[in-house]
Amino acid sequence: MAKLHYKESPSEKERQAFAKYLAEDEELILATGLGKAYIRGRFVTGIAWPGIIFMALGLGLAYFLQMNLGYGLLVGLILAMVGGFLKALHAYHANRYLLTTRRVIIKKGIFAVKVTAALYDKITHIEVDQGFLDKILMHYGRIIINTAGMNKGEIILEYVDYPIELKNLLERLINREREQFGGRFGPVVTLEGEVV
Repeated sequence: MAKLHYKESPSEKERQAFAKYLAEDEELILATGLGKAYIRGRFVTGIAWPGIIFMALGLGLAYFLQMNLGYGLLVGLILAMVGGFLKALHAYHANRYLLTTRRVIIKKGIFAVKVTAALYDKITHIEVDQGFLDKILMHYGRIIINTAGMNKGEIILEYVDYPIELKNLLERLINREREQFGGRFGPVVTLEGEVV
């Protein structure tokens, strides 16, 4: 049996943190965000850029203070790692995807927040876009949620881990909500072929 990656319910801390985005009759089912491989990539790129500037500054400072250049490089590397960690931490907290009993919510930003939501009864179909390397090595992809009645017509969940599993969970939630409230549309149909 295949391992399910989206079976855990949200923690109490997540429920409290995202309660302000929910309506009174809504319950948080899943809080997720950018994939782990993507976050690790942000950390590495944060070390490379602007981390290389910190390493150069550390070497320059050690040279002008006539200290051991190895210590200057070490201080620069530590600052580069801290910078990379902060860049990855910001990417993680600034991009959150919430699945509730009634809708999908995308929260972008930390200080200036943009929230996009689509009710399940407005979703017409869901697509998964996952390249070969993304599927084999990174295990992430993007989910395109096409909606009726929105200006853009679609919302995108970028760099989510195991996107087919998340799409299946989203379809189960949509179908359950439509059965419960008698939605206008039939079951959600996936346009792209999928391997389950």
